[in-house]
Amino acid sequence: MFERSPAREWVSWLLVAAWSLVIFATIPLARAIQRSVREAFGEQVFLYLVLVTTLAALLVALRYLRGLGSISLVRTAWLVGVAAVCAGYAFSLRRAPSEAVHFLQYGVLGLLAFRALTHRLRDPGIYLAAALIGGTVGILDEAIQWLTPERIWGLRDIWLNFFAASLIQVGIAAGIRPPLIAGTPTPRSIRLSCRIAALATLLLLASLLNTPLRIAWYVERIPALGFLLERSDMMLEYGNLYEVPGIGSFRSRFSPAELERIDAERGVEAGRILAGSSEADYESFIARYTPISDPFLHEVRVHLFRRDRYLTAAGWKPEGEHWVRRHLTVGYRENRILESFFPNTLRHSGGELTPERRANLAQQQYPEEPYESKVSQNLLTRIGERHVVAGAGATLLALLGIHVAAGRRMRR
Repeated sequence: MFERSPAREWVSWLLVAAWSLVIFATIPLARAIQRSVREAFGEQVFLYLVLVTTLAALLVALRYLRGLGSISLVRTAWLVGVAAVCAGYAFSLRRAPSEAVHFLQYGVLGLLAFRALTHRLRDPGIYLAAALIGGTVGILDEAIQWLTPERIWGLRDIWLNFFAASLIQVGIAAGIRPPLIAGTPTPRSIRLSCRIAALATLLLLASLLNTPLRIAWYVERIPALGFLLERSDMMLEYGNLYEVPGIGSFRSRFSPAELERIDAERGVEAGRILAGSSEADYESFIARYTPISDPFLHEVRVHLFRRDRYLTAAGWKPEGEHWVRRHLTVGYRENRILESFFPNTLRHSGGELTPERRANLAQQQYPEEPYESKVSQNLLTRIGERHVVAGAGATLLALLGIHVAAGRRMRR
């Protein structure tokens, strides 16, 4: 496999495309597969599958080197190290063991991409190009997942896909050391890597800018995409971090000025809608009023739900005074957030607490305990869209510069 290129280039690329399609085709089936496997064998079987496959791949690689008579302590150490990193990372995902399958999917894809590239590249630059192909497919994988019911987009999974495709390249480069790959990276491989990296950057940028406002914009123009309005989870949302003395911190999609304005303008209307909602219909409520269709009403409802759920839970067979007071602390702080930033809406929803209840909660809660609301906790607040665009622009310019410089070297 590593002494010479496969016989036909088109077959090699067909395998890359076919395996990518297999990855994409499993997306809508993944949840059903997970449920079936969990019921039959337990969810940890996914982790065991990855660990066993990793061990088997290590043994095959060592046997391959022994067959060539090129096994050495250094090569063995590299292969064992790569296998150990893979196994360790997979084990760190044991709370969500199905995520470890990414190592199998993108390890195989990385290997197939390497084989296909050997038809045209014979220098170490091939390893970066193969890893980037895996990363690019991984970005598309996550985008398709977001379009699929019951699946979500995850930046961590994009990293995991790229890491898995890269890890197999380390094993090939440092452990196998294919004899057909030699020298230093050539301008040709550098230019190819730049092109793939530019494509990956553009795809990632499109994902990072796929915010609720933009989704609403293109759904309005393409009615067939109307099903996206029903999604309560987004690819990525940017927002504001509030740190309020006496309350704690929380995140919102709106700035303080926007919250004040919207609460003043929509308080009566939004409050009446909330007044007709109960805890029993909470799931259907937030499915109807999503971060896309009505982010303001969505935020208020989640704060109300969290407040009421914790206040109610404090009376459910308490496990001691500390347990009760911690729950009351959450309920009290959420109520303070509602009173401070959604006062008009809260008043017209009929959800205000009585002065006596508020005073009682203020005494029972832990006043010095730090609090961070879990509402809208996935909002990105440290950077904004302009930072993402600037970073992508700088990356593309750098890639363009490297591409041009490599092209000049080719012409010399």
